[in-house]
Amino acid sequence: MLHNEARELLVKAYEKTENAKEVAECFGVDTSTVYRLYRQKKATGSVKLKTNKRGRKLSLSSEDLSNIDKAIQKQPDITIEEIIEKLDLHVTNETVRKAVIKMGYVYKKKFLYTSERERPRCERKKKKLD
Repeated sequence: MLHNEARELLVKAYEKTENAKEVAECFGVDTSTVYRLYRQKKATGSVKLKTNKRGRKLSLSSEDLSNIDKAIQKQPDITIEEIIEKLDLHVTNETVRKAVIKMGYVYKKKFLYTSERERPRCERKKKKLD
């Protein structure tokens, strides 16, 4: 892979000689690289590496993230499934969960409190004590 300075020199050499095969041999690249960089220079005015377009693209846009944040602020006890359903998101639970954690919210699983649980064993013990 060529660094930006070598890319500039390669394009300048091609513009002077118009001989892609010779320039490619000189820089140790394929002729298609010479043509590609020359087209990139003509189209964009630059031959710099495009590092911002690498990697996997985000599933949630910034608009989606702000909508999730608003939904959580309106209803703090909203679940991940409810967020996905309410905002009609086409992503997995894990994606939304990670986004919620990145926003700084605490993610807790919903569980039953002591008062909401049925405890038949405790009731039996009480009867025996009476």
